[in-house]
Amino acid sequence: MTSFIDNLVPQAVKKLIPYQSARRIGGDGRVWLNANELESSLFEGEPSHNRYPDFLPQDIAKAYQAYCGTDAETVAVRGADEAIDLLIRTFCKPASDNILICSPTYAMYEFCADALAIETLDSPLQEDFNLNVADIVQKSELVNLVFLCSPNNPTGNVIPKADLIEVLEGTVGRSLVVVDEAYIEFEPHTSAVSLIERYPHLVVIRTLSKAFGLAAVRCGFILASPNVMQYVSKLIPPYPMPDCSSQIVLEALSDERVAVMKEATAKLVEIRNQFAVALTQFDFIEYVYPSSTNFILLRQKSGHELFSVLTKDGIVTRNQNHELALRNCVRITIGSPESMAEVIASLASYQTELQQTQQDQQKRQHQQDQYIETQSQLDKDHI
Repeated sequence: MTSFIDNLVPQAVKKLIPYQSARRIGGDGRVWLNANELESSLFEGEPSHNRYPDFLPQDIAKAYQAYCGTDAETVAVRGADEAIDLLIRTFCKPASDNILICSPTYAMYEFCADALAIETLDSPLQEDFNLNVADIVQKSELVNLVFLCSPNNPTGNVIPKADLIEVLEGTVGRSLVVVDEAYIEFEPHTSAVSLIERYPHLVVIRTLSKAFGLAAVRCGFILASPNVMQYVSKLIPPYPMPDCSSQIVLEALSDERVAVMKEATAKLVEIRNQFAVALTQFDFIEYVYPSSTNFILLRQKSGHELFSVLTKDGIVTRNQNHELALRNCVRITIGSPESMAEVIASLASYQTELQQTQQDQQKRQHQQDQYIETQSQLDKDHI
């Protein structure tokens, strides 16, 4: 039976036959001469990299399914960014279809769409950074993909499950809903993965770049229903991940390493919360936003440039001033206690400078007032 998901897929993708690489075709034998590889490594005593990797790392996908506790179909890709690109290329026709984002949010959704001549519509977050559910549902009639990020980057907040379900209910038969859960390990109980079985048009993107600390490995995942995955799998590259990266991922998903990740994440959350409290001591910070991620978003008072202040001390943060809804905002990644102490020390030094400047101004003003008063008295005496 044809579903509305089938109708979203461009005909060119429907007709596409996945590239038949040597690894995909497979075969049994002793002498492997089917992939135009060098038969042995050129460098003795070093790890061998002369053979192409597995065409699709099934072991990684199974390990990640077990980690998530789901039966949803899972594929490994080269980071969440490739997942975004794959979904747009699979379900949108260039110069014809649209996607929907909820700004301010992760910029790659719009970037990937722009690169493929696909228009991006926007349903801006409300003032409290929550979704405008009614607006999303209304605009979903015009798009093939709705991108949601939870916890959201750069605002740091989680989409309430009730709001997500309302969006899913309102988009049935219209569009796919993609939930980017790059930061989910910081609020794991809020994951949408368990909703995939109930809502086959839900797609979840994950990554090992954040809480797992494997940004350099470039490994992400797409979790989705079979109806979605049958088309996405057509566009997955024949050799999506080097064997060395796959081995690192498998080790990271072992019970022992997952336990280490969870412990490290709990410590990082503690550092984050302590850092957020420490920021409230500064008069020039207007608001510190609650965070369910590994970063803090703060809003500085007008007239201050904390991004530049920290840069002068060699501390690089993220200036969010380019976003209309995030004017005067700076995003700070949570690092070690020592790194966060450096940030606080830099801001404390800045506050001391401000106080000294204010005192100097008050002193000059007092001297000027005294001078005026003296001159006035002299004038009176002269009269």
